[in-house]
Amino acid sequence: MLTREIVGRTFGQNWHHVDLVVERSPFFWHYHPEFELTLTRNGRGTRYIAGDVAAFGELDLALVGAGQAHTWNTQAWPDGRPQHIQVIFFTRAWLASLAGEALPELTGFLAWLDGIHHGASFSPACIADLLPAFDRLRHSRDLARLSSLLEIFDALPRDKAVRYLGGHGQVPGSDRRLDAALAFMQANFRQPIRLSDIAHAASTSEATLKRLFRQRLNLNATELLIQLRVGQACDLLISSDVPIELLAEQSGFPNPSHFYRQFRRLRMLSPAQFRKRHHLRQAAAEGLPPTEGFRARDGLSLQAPDYLARP
Repeated sequence: MLTREIVGRTFGQNWHHVDLVVERSPFFWHYHPEFELTLTRNGRGTRYIAGDVAAFGELDLALVGAGQAHTWNTQAWPDGRPQHIQVIFFTRAWLASLAGEALPELTGFLAWLDGIHHGASFSPACIADLLPAFDRLRHSRDLARLSSLLEIFDALPRDKAVRYLGGHGQVPGSDRRLDAALAFMQANFRQPIRLSDIAHAASTSEATLKRLFRQRLNLNATELLIQLRVGQACDLLISSDVPIELLAEQSGFPNPSHFYRQFRRLRMLSPAQFRKRHHLRQAAAEGLPPTEGFRARDGLSLQAPDYLARP
């Protein structure tokens, strides 16, 4: 289930900072209209942002684009050591108002932000440079607090090793029909879906829907549906021991042979090979570093951390 998250405000501003120490964050898909910048320290697990899936280790910094479904699934340490998570929520509208009224220096950051599709994952060097600013953000108040926030924003576009999720460039304007179609597919991809069902949910014709998919996404509805199902299968292969044929059915593939064929086409591995390489528990048993994981464009596979649901 994809949950719409309601984000609070810090001191009445259009941004919010959350500072938490937790044992782990369970799997919980959600989205919200704000951008989200999450720093995880002493963590390990899997990060899901839109269609991107990546394992991460003890330091991780990722930006989630506005409206993108996401989740973190962190693993508890055997010795019970805590994980420290800092989250910054902010809106583009707030930054634009600052740029227009008092801080024109934000114009460059806004231009960079407008090119964010799904999100971004930042390099270890960038994270190391920003740790002092995140520490100051925790303890500062008033202008010093805002200064720490702007210092963080200033550094993000300067990361030469940043990995953009879903590409980086000008984002086309939203279309309510396409938004409705995608929301319907995200909610129902495990069930048999016809193009007519999607068109009905989007209140448009099948011909218009085909055009929107071709122009806005550069793929058709059938291919996106396959990506969604393969993305779900990837999550189950990583995080569970469900038998592969049952896993295929739970991901929306009633025909196992079709599942095997499409999975290999998109992942370049068989499901069994993928599980052996990326299963978190198996990787830990074999001594692989927690940052060694897979990164995949799996369509609109979704999840989010439990701390976002807390007041």
